[in-house]
Amino acid sequence: MKLKESIPSNTLKIIELYNKIESGLLDTSPKFQRKLVWKKQHKYSFIETILMNFPFPEVYIASSDIDVVSLQSKEEVVDGQQRLNAIIDYIKGRNDFQNQKKIPSFDSLDIDVKKEFLNYPVSVKDLKDIGPENVKEIFRRINSTEYSLNSNEILNAQYGDGEFAIFCKQLADKNFNAEEEMTEIIIDKEKKDFVTSFFSENNIFSENDVKRMFDSQYLMLISSTILEEKYFGRNLKIDYYLESYNSQFENYSNVLDKIINSLKIIKNLKFPKGNYWYNKPNLFTLIIELQNINFDDLVFDKLERELLDLEEKVDIYFNGDEKDLELLSPDETKFFEVSRQGSHEFNSREHRAKVVKNIITKSLKTQEKEDPINLKDIKQAIIIPTLTGLTKSIMDATSMVRDFLKQNNIHDYETQEFGPQHKVKINGVFVKQDKTEIPTVISLYRSNGRGDYRMWFTDLNNFAKAEDRLAITFDDGQVKIYNITTD
Repeated sequence: MKLKESIPSNTLKIIELYNKIESGLLDTSPKFQRKLVWKKQHKYSFIETILMNFPFPEVYIASSDIDVVSLQSKEEVVDGQQRLNAIIDYIKGRNDFQNQKKIPSFDSLDIDVKKEFLNYPVSVKDLKDIGPENVKEIFRRINSTEYSLNSNEILNAQYGDGEFAIFCKQLADKNFNAEEEMTEIIIDKEKKDFVTSFFSENNIFSENDVKRMFDSQYLMLISSTILEEKYFGRNLKIDYYLESYNSQFENYSNVLDKIINSLKIIKNLKFPKGNYWYNKPNLFTLIIELQNINFDDLVFDKLERELLDLEEKVDIYFNGDEKDLELLSPDETKFFEVSRQGSHEFNSREHRAKVVKNIITKSLKTQEKEDPINLKDIKQAIIIPTLTGLTKSIMDATSMVRDFLKQNNIHDYETQEFGPQHKVKINGVFVKQDKTEIPTVISLYRSNGRGDYRMWFTDLNNFAKAEDRLAITFDDGQVKIYNITTD
């Protein structure tokens, strides 16, 4: 809608803007605004601009509310958030301006220079009370150049205060607390804390992800896929759900429950930080494929083993020779191919889901096999060698095995430094069906890089074949390994 008249420019001194902000009469962070994305170098350069008395682009403000108690009008910054926040931080000597040597601190300036700084005239366009829709449209147009906003930030300007956006932001940002004045969706604190803690504790989002709102976008992608009940390419459906659920999002609790269900299952797998499955595309696939799986229907040790086995094959795909590549099934090979080519396309997401879904299906509870050797009264952990592991002389120590070793004071992986050079070796024995014992040396270590939990047994290839079920026990101070496979 065309404005009735053009907006004239006025001039306000920095001290006047500072007092407005400090008194709460000028809000520098309205909901449609971007998070601060300036690097400290940009902030220093901007303050230098003022100290050198050079001009900078005008600031846009608009009326937002009237305080009927103090009888003062409140305003919000439409454009100029980074500039004004940099000025406030500089004057207060906080954040990037604390203990820096790049430019003189405000406190160190001579009185006359301080006065010049505080009296610096800032060109301000006061949009006054033109209405929230016009304010958002002006913000969108001011920041429409591709170097100013990414696509997600543009969407935030249009729908950032909508129900769908606020729902996702609550799950992405542990410091964001929704209030009844802004939304009908107030997520239960315990549920919100569980979700946000999962993402923060496992370092899912980088600092840049958070600054550019990619954390919220990730939750929008997950939520949109759950609502869509099928995969789609890139972020094609996010716009639709932002618009469709802008004013109301009545079935948000169903989406929330599915996300929490998936995260509870993944958390119970006890992967280390930096694990392959905490890569954002991999985690996305896991969350979507686990959303309707009952926690109690899973054999977690098997699910963990299967996922870790696929992880081991990443190195084979990228670094293995022709013989090694024979260990990969056609679906696994394609899984890594589409991952390498790009994980955002529809076909890539569909195939990745196919592989993960197959792993989950194999990990559902079935009738338990009877052990041919009576170990019912002996505390044990189950290990199952894979063809990949036997070929490459490597095994993953699943959470069941790690817990067993720790509880029996045999080994604690969490206190171990990364790298094979820090491996711990302990003596054990293989126990054959006829009770004959064969010595073995067990190597326990954490891999370089991701810190995956590894183990290996000397002469394991002579004691077991791929997919055999082995029981590791601790009896009279001795680690013993039984092959309890049934035909």
